[in-house]
Amino acid sequence: MEFPEKPVLPAHIAGADLLAPLSSYTATEIERLFETDSPLLRGNPYALAAPQNTMRARRSDWRVFIRFCLARHYAPLPAAPIIVQEFLETSFGSDAKSVATVERYLSTIAHAHTLSNLPDPTRTAHVKGAYRHLARGKAASQPKAALRGSHISHALEHLSTSHAAWDLRAKALLSTAYCTMARRAELVALNVSDLSFNGGARDGVALIRNTKAGREESRYLSADAVRWLKAWLGHAEIEEGAVFRRFTPRGTIGQNAIAPQEVARIIQRTGQTLNEKAVYGAVAWPAKHISAHSTRIGAAHDLAANGIDLTSIMHSGGWNDPKMPRYYTRELAAQESGMARMMKARKRVTRS
Repeated sequence: MEFPEKPVLPAHIAGADLLAPLSSYTATEIERLFETDSPLLRGNPYALAAPQNTMRARRSDWRVFIRFCLARHYAPLPAAPIIVQEFLETSFGSDAKSVATVERYLSTIAHAHTLSNLPDPTRTAHVKGAYRHLARGKAASQPKAALRGSHISHALEHLSTSHAAWDLRAKALLSTAYCTMARRAELVALNVSDLSFNGGARDGVALIRNTKAGREESRYLSADAVRWLKAWLGHAEIEEGAVFRRFTPRGTIGQNAIAPQEVARIIQRTGQTLNEKAVYGAVAWPAKHISAHSTRIGAAHDLAANGIDLTSIMHSGGWNDPKMPRYYTRELAAQESGMARMMKARKRVTRS
């Protein structure tokens, strides 16, 4: 991430006024704060007890803030509020980060100070005011496309490339991702021993290792998911170990599980393939903003559209907090709001 040169300051502001008080930590201690071997946290083994994805994001965000501070000879820990303000101005300015990304940066900076038993600069009026002003009018984040059941069914019927094994893996992955609402890390962690198929009903259950809550959960496998899982496992001759595996450079099926990032690439390539083959230029799948989360969002949409209550949606997707499922289904909620129902009822009375 590139930052512009340190700006020229007004004459009445001395350079020392922008620097945090002299840090009692070494550069190595500050830089490795969120690493598993953090020198500062040796006496607190539970300080970094958070989901892997959360820790990965914090390490990445902390490196961004450290690079910003080092380029200007600022102390990142403790960080003076005016330094965090300048960081916000840079992030919203030349780098044009989304509000969601900058919020995450601030959360990481706050957590770094909390772990170090230092005052949190992000809670000061100085930083809060700057954030409100700079974030005003900006989009919170780029919404991800929802892959609903109709999209998945279309892919299962029409996906066909020159690589038959790739198609089978993609279909098994898509159908499993949709009905289990699993995150990408949970999908790649699936082992054959985690799958249980019901003979008569032709559906089944998958044991999902919930990466957010740190627990195991049983999730439903639809008949489509079971069908394509069996087809993929049979073709690949996989009897144990990882379900979704990488292909070797020679195109053969390897022994290692796909990387979490590969889930999004498989979904995106599927969409591109389907859209290229769509008749008369029709778009079979969303053309933009498809991610590994798209199946999870689409499943939440379908559950809400079918009248499934929020508690059941949370259980199906492994959410502890209703915030995200509410966010995903906000458009459907608006269409079924009290105002929407009243206006639709009035229209029916008028027509009759």
